[in-house]
Amino acid sequence: MLQTRAIATFLILFSCFFGEGAVAQNCYSTSILSPAPFLGNNGEIFRTTDGKIWEVKFAYEYLYEYYPQVYICNESKLMVSGKSIDIVLVGSTNTRQQDPARRADFPVKIILKPRGCRDYFLADGDSGGVYLLEWYGGYDPDVGDAIVGDLRSYGFKDVIYPANGSTGRVYVDDYMLSRSRAVEKLREKCR
Repeated sequence: MLQTRAIATFLILFSCFFGEGAVAQNCYSTSILSPAPFLGNNGEIFRTTDGKIWEVKFAYEYLYEYYPQVYICNESKLMVSGKSIDIVLVGSTNTRQQDPARRADFPVKIILKPRGCRDYFLADGDSGGVYLLEWYGGYDPDVGDAIVGDLRSYGFKDVIYPANGSTGRVYVDDYMLSRSRAVEKLREKCR
């Protein structure tokens, strides 16, 4: 019985620390250069700042977005304006590598989400300190979930949860905090 519990605990911890990260490491940030506006409809061809040419598949979003910042995950999902859209790579206009400073390779993981604390939670994991985030819609994450998004600035952010392909919206209340300072600020929010 004890051995079974130990194995189960190991498997849970292993999947929490390594399982989701492997999926998220294939996500990066870029922007759509053309067309403008980008609609996000089936068959639409678009070009990103990293020189790649993509086609939208099986979606009719009518977004009317002008040069939006987007996230592309696993070369098959586009996250834009809180929507997750299926895409396929159809070509490339150059061989330039994605700017490493704009990559979203390192997801942050939710480390604390206290009950009764409105919608605040803490996330950590990309060497940017601890993030104090507030959930504002879409997928409602839980402890252990990975988040990919532009979280290194204040304000509302569209994010993706790569483990299940869901999208959501969070407010970055603070970031680059030490763990102790993050917990202290979370306590203040939970009063």
